[in-house]
Amino acid sequence: MENQNNHRRVLVLGIVVDSVSVPRAVEISQDYINNDYFNFVLLAGAQLAMESQKSEDMKKFVDEADLILPGDHNIEKAVEQETEESFQSAYLDSLLTDLAEKKGHVCVLCDIEQVVEDMEKYILEDYPGLKVDSVIYEQDDEESLEALVNKINGYFPDLVLPLVSLKKQQLLLQAHKETISTKLFIGSETLSEQIIGDDKDSPKIVKWIMKHLHLGKEAVDNEFWQKFNEEQENRNSK
Repeated sequence: MENQNNHRRVLVLGIVVDSVSVPRAVEISQDYINNDYFNFVLLAGAQLAMESQKSEDMKKFVDEADLILPGDHNIEKAVEQETEESFQSAYLDSLLTDLAEKKGHVCVLCDIEQVVEDMEKYILEDYPGLKVDSVIYEQDDEESLEALVNKINGYFPDLVLPLVSLKKQQLLLQAHKETISTKLFIGSETLSEQIIGDDKDSPKIVKWIMKHLHLGKEAVDNEFWQKFNEEQENRNSK
């Protein structure tokens, strides 16, 4: 662990997670949006941490992130950043609220048309002032990816929020990280599950997303904590 201005970096199954408060994470992300180059924030969960141990490609994808934050309750507990609501939900809610106040621009990536319609509806209702555009990300061949990037770039968004599989996020960034015209790209394994429900009184968009995710599956939890405890024991024995 490394301490630097209340910013600890905690090794979790080979992933170095940034242990910071939600307000500090939002502040760092705001700085990213205000700079002049591409920044990648990754919300990492237990499944990603375990997969990065097995896959060199996934490890390279994780290592590309400028900031790695807790993406599920397992990582929150491991880096001592547990909150009343999920870290991911609180972080995205605060960031989108700030961006809306500044009349910012978000581009949402989806691979289902129905998801696009619902996402735009909820975002515009809950974050007035925010400009929202959506892009359908269906195919991942090189020609399709180039067309996807061109469409994103035509919007010049402040933030790209991908609600597609982590594999698709990985393919997109590996091939076109240098050519995507956005200040901030937020990747997450757990925002990729698109389970749309009929909820007329939906809360903030990120809380609505979290409500429909199957987080904290027991098998994933157990495997993660077994590996994490083994890692801690090995480190302490050295």
